Amino acid sequence: MKRVKGVMLIILSLIALTGCWDYRELNELAFVLAMGVDKIPDTGEYRFSFQLVNAQEIAGEAGKKAPVVIYSGKGDTLFEAVREASEKSPRRINFEHVRDFIIGEELAKEGIEDVFELIERDAEPRMTTRVFIARGIDAETMLKTRTTVEMIPANSILGKLKISSHVLGEAYEVQIDDVIRGLLVKGGGPVISGIDHLGDPETGQKRINVDNSDPPAQMHVSGMALFKDAKLVGWVNNEEAKGLSWINHEMQSTIINLDCGKKKDAIAIELLRTRTKKVGEIRNGQPVVKVIIEQIGVVGEALCPIDLSKSEEIRKLERQMEEETTRDVMAMVDKAKELETDVLGFGEAILRADPKAWQQMEKEWDKIFPTIQVEVNVESTIRRTGQVSKPYLLEME
Repeated sequence: MKRVKGVMLIILSLIALTGCWDYRELNELAFVLAMGVDKIPDTGEYRFSFQLVNAQEIAGEAGKKAPVVIYSGKGDTLFEAVREASEKSPRRINFEHVRDFIIGEELAKEGIEDVFELIERDAEPRMTTRVFIARGIDAETMLKTRTTVEMIPANSILGKLKISSHVLGEAYEVQIDDVIRGLLVKGGGPVISGIDHLGDPETGQKRINVDNSDPPAQMHVSGMALFKDAKLVGWVNNEEAKGLSWINHEMQSTIINLDCGKKKDAIAIELLRTRTKKVGEIRNGQPVVKVIIEQIGVVGEALCPIDLSKSEEIRKLERQMEEETTRDVMAMVDKAKELETDVLGFGEAILRADPKAWQQMEKEWDKIFPTIQVEVNVESTIRRTGQVSKPYLLEME
């Protein structure tokens, strides 16, 4: 018995002493912070691009060399394109820290199912990586554009998306996992944030672009791309994009401009919090979806003589908020119906409400969705009016 215990102790000690069989030294790795994929029009090949961190530049004196390096490869398959790009790097490519994944618009129109089949199959990329569609330009050019404030373009792109979602609500963060789930939606598809390029693309790749206080070339978060059957079918911007954020419970903050008497857009309301519920039901044999929105805002600006200390004036503004929100939501509903793509999750709302009815509708949802009845119920509350309840314009009157 003592001998058995001794052998077991030796075995346990050996297990504890074993090292990591798949360890990799840091100085042997090249970390990818952003990647992009395009379809080459002339050849039909895929092009995969990586944005690698130039570790020596980041750790040393900034500004002497580019903080990132771009490697691209092409191939008949995505995997071949990835391998061709990887062999150009002197270090082993590591995808565990990718922040941005950009897809060229032309490839998005042809279909993105193959792209995400590859991404989902690989264990390294995180499912929380944010996805973008390069609007009107290829993904490789986006990755090559040098940026100010943030030395690493990948950080700049993600930062701009976060600011856009917090300030205007016309775009929001979409992760790889969100896209894959969206590809499985019957009669619909995912929505993906758009990013476009302002200025000369060639200038954007040069040092001059970061040496100017007003960079001649910039990247800009622009609208949301709508998909159906894995293909890009349209874009939404401005009010429609806000409506999309409201419906999908992604609205973090925005500005709602209201009229004041005969003066249009004279009062600006900053939205602080919002909550959206989508409730489905079968009414007289037909599907109905209720979009219920609760929101809280504050007065950010009043360019007209209005006494905000009066509750009746506040209530008028709250009713206007509800009307403006309803208008944006219905604009997005009409757009989705026009494109015949359920990017709004209405089918899921019907499934939750009546699974048996959904089984009968599921195969015909493409035809049913454009005819679905949508009811919008918005409840708005103005919590604060700022430090001034009676603006000086009121005193001037």
